[in-house]
Amino acid sequence: MSRRVSPAWFVVAAIVVFIAVVAFYLLGPRPRRAVPTTLQPTPTGSVNILIIGKDARAVGPVLNEGRQRNKREEQSHSDIIVICHINFGGDMTESRSGDSDRVPSRLAGPYVSLVAVPRDLLVEVPGITAAASNTDFTHMEKITHTYAIGGDKLLRKTITNLLGIPIHRSIAFDFDTFRMVFDILRPFIGVLRIGDVNLTERDQALMFARKRYGLKFDDADRCRNAVSLIRAVMARTWRLGGTRLGDMLIGRLLAIVGEDTDLTTDEAHQVIDGLRRAGFNPVRTETAVLVSEGVDVTLTRYNQTLSCYLPIYREIEKQVDRYLLDKKDVQALDFMSQEPFRVPYYVDSNYVTTVDSTDTVAPLPFDTTGMDSTLKSTRLKELGLTRKIE
Repeated sequence: MSRRVSPAWFVVAAIVVFIAVVAFYLLGPRPRRAVPTTLQPTPTGSVNILIIGKDARAVGPVLNEGRQRNKREEQSHSDIIVICHINFGGDMTESRSGDSDRVPSRLAGPYVSLVAVPRDLLVEVPGITAAASNTDFTHMEKITHTYAIGGDKLLRKTITNLLGIPIHRSIAFDFDTFRMVFDILRPFIGVLRIGDVNLTERDQALMFARKRYGLKFDDADRCRNAVSLIRAVMARTWRLGGTRLGDMLIGRLLAIVGEDTDLTTDEAHQVIDGLRRAGFNPVRTETAVLVSEGVDVTLTRYNQTLSCYLPIYREIEKQVDRYLLDKKDVQALDFMSQEPFRVPYYVDSNYVTTVDSTDTVAPLPFDTTGMDSTLKSTRLKELGLTRKIE
């Protein structure tokens, strides 16, 4: 006697087959013809993408926070600045001095480095400041103010001036876009464990990336957290690269960021496909924080004493060689492991001059129009001001 199969089993089987087909379609390798773009790597086969976390506050009522973009301040600061340096591991060559022949470089990639720049680092800003020397810090500017003054274009010029590297593309996240992107990626990243912290929710992750006060090493620790978070997300989502699902996610994420990036979808595919062809493993991603030392400096531009970071040039030069120029035989501090460094003479100088409270205060690098006293005080505290401004 034949056993009758329940129709329910046919339904279950059909659903399983359908899910399997969809999963194969989305997660299987996708054939994709390379599309020419204007993104051109350097002669050594590298691309630098600037990742910015900006502190733009909402203007007006906040609706569906974290699920849609609310109107925000046009002028904001770059609280998080990370250079994502990508080397595809191609034919890396360099010239001998006085010799037109090309010789192999020290090492070939592929390499990815995440180099964080402390927000309060004092820098020379092209067209804005005029320091007499690289230690004339009272006539420099905090790099975070650079974004408020001239947006991503001026910030990119400033980083190129400081580090001697080109910035090919940039992408900035505000509070809304960070939350929205984290929500979309959460099913694929699961629980992110960074140090002794487990990140599962978007607000928790945002607070982790932004937290500065109360940390042992202040902004250096925030920089460490930022690059560690980016590396962890890269490691969890790398398997999606080269799949249709990955392509869909890239399109969605860039649509969320919108005008806050000049990286196109085709260029994002170009970068990911190039790294995959080169055999890149995200575990090899190196992270670093530009070495600097915190001091109080009276900035002439504002006639104000601010809490600033002085660049430790000797160590930064070695960091540039190793993490941004791929000279992996150069020993450089990553500053992630709290390694010691020699403090140069200029750190011990006195950069604080007497500020007359009756003086006219120069405009700050953000618009205070419409701010109540509480919000204004919060913004001033974030700037690191050491005295109250009326």
